Amino acid sequence: MKRICMLLMFVLCLCGCQAAQTFETVSDVYAPMTAAQPRQMALTVPEGARVIGSESGRLYLCDGYEITLETMSAGDLNGTVRSLTGFPSDALTILETATAEIDRYECVWSAAGEGGDVVGRAVVLDDGDYHYCLTVTAPANSAGKLQETWQHLLDSFSLED
Repeated sequence: MKRICMLLMFVLCLCGCQAAQTFETVSDVYAPMTAAQPRQMALTVPEGARVIGSESGRLYLCDGYEITLETMSAGDLNGTVRSLTGFPSDALTILETATAEIDRYECVWSAAGEGGDVVGRAVVLDDGDYHYCLTVTAPANSAGKLQETWQHLLDSFSLED
């Protein structure tokens, strides 16, 4: 009987010795990604240009040609080029210039329009988040004499920090 009591007391002592069960928890250690804000585009606009603005961009009407500034989401360069020119990127020769922070793409095209043949040049600046687009178009019969003016426009196109 003494042995049974001892055994019973020993079993009772062991009943409260169960290891506490621990649960592994997962918490968010990464901050949620926020979309980058579009940067401001800088351009030396010719004097006398009339400005027509919208939420998606700006249109400048100049003497004999048009300048368009637009900001689009980055990622699909082919879609951006098609939107600007009406042609897929593989149908155009695209000059690419890469710097540490921005890729620059330039192209030239011509097309038949409602008012006759049109010549255009486009520049796309890609910072990884957005495509900043400059398009210059003019009737084909006057585009040749505008090339110097257009080159000054394209050279002045940049992004502000």
